[in-house]
Amino acid sequence: MNELTAFLQGGQLSVSRLLLHHYQTLKMSSEELVVYLQLSDFASQNNDFPDLAVIGERMGIEPSQIYALIHQLLQKKLITLKSSVNEQGQAEDHYDLTPALTKLSVLAVQDAQVTQQALDGNQRSAVFNQVEQALGRPLSPLESEIVANWLDLDHYQPELIQLAVREAVLNQVYSLKYVDKILLNWQKQNITDKESLQAYQKAHPRR
Repeated sequence: MNELTAFLQGGQLSVSRLLLHHYQTLKMSSEELVVYLQLSDFASQNNDFPDLAVIGERMGIEPSQIYALIHQLLQKKLITLKSSVNEQGQAEDHYDLTPALTKLSVLAVQDAQVTQQALDGNQRSAVFNQVEQALGRPLSPLESEIVANWLDLDHYQPELIQLAVREAVLNQVYSLKYVDKILLNWQKQNITDKESLQAYQKAHPRR
């Protein structure tokens, strides 16, 4: 048996990248991470309450240290210890590893929300900047309110507002009232984004 064959026959363990990237965010130490991965490996082999001495042998440390690390994982609520009764009526303990994964899922959602908020903020700024460039001057408080209402009250997509501003510039009309008229007309035609605008323009070409 060569090295590659031995490696392949050893099996593989699927590990979430979220865990590897954010375990420190969960206040998990590197040693605790390795213990968690060892527990995951045993769980993948239908052994959810492995011998701590075996994990100690794998990691080259005493079972007492493994116990301490597991205790820390329990205290941090990254794993839980549960009991159940088997078919023979005997109580059985097992480690539940899902709490850490649940926390990671929450972190992933929060990260996505932060990213989206940053993206929304950038798009919002781009709309205001484009309107100012089209008018060739800073917006007045009233004009700023009009643009903000397009975004917050009318819920026009930032990209659609930018396209309406571009349409006004192409027609050499530098007025927010004209842009508003374009947006209202598009709304009546159920135009909500760039794709639906392109589809409408294709179906109704200018003469």
